[in-house]
Amino acid sequence: MENKLVSAEQLEQVTRYARAVGIDLHEAVLQKKIAPSDAVMMAYAESVGLPFVHLANSSIDEEIASQIDPMTARQYSLIPISTDQGHVLLATAKPVAPDVVDELRMTFNLPVRCVICSPAELGVAIAKHYPRGATRVARTEQEKASPQSKPTSKKSEPVEPMNEQEIKDRFLKTFATFNFTAAAVFFVLLYLPVSGWIGNSFFAPLLPSMLVGGIVAVLVWRAWSR
Repeated sequence: MENKLVSAEQLEQVTRYARAVGIDLHEAVLQKKIAPSDAVMMAYAESVGLPFVHLANSSIDEEIASQIDPMTARQYSLIPISTDQGHVLLATAKPVAPDVVDELRMTFNLPVRCVICSPAELGVAIAKHYPRGATRVARTEQEKASPQSKPTSKKSEPVEPMNEQEIKDRFLKTFATFNFTAAAVFFVLLYLPVSGWIGNSFFAPLLPSMLVGGIVAVLVWRAWSR
């Protein structure tokens, strides 16, 4: 609001949306696309006291980026891009938790400093430098280089944890599925001649509607998790 990115009415709308979904205000503005993403993220970076960078215009140091595991980059939605005055610059869409910063500091053996970037540019950079299956490919190459190693029983590959944006997107889809299913079942039970076993009250169909909606939402969540 201070940077005049949205109107008072839009601010009120996205504030309600952010509270309902459980996300930060700037993330709600980005999802609703009511202001340019770069302007939103620049304002957010200023609010948290961190610099803003355009990853698309930045050169990412391959040697620095390769020092962290792809699963770590995806889980915490971050990428080290370079070193500056004895610090590793860590690009992220929001400030990184202190325990993660400490872990990365030990990995690089250097202090870590965060910079803010847009989620879209961050996603592109992570996909480019840490493609899915990179860990599995590296392990396969190592096994090929050691033909004398004894065969071992096959173990399933660990599933890479979802990053924060993927979790939020999946939550929104599941929440929408629950609402739609519950509403549909409610009106079917309310208006069709099936009310004999649930009673004639207007609120009688509410419980079975929510139950069916919850079951469908769980099934949808599990299906998207595969």
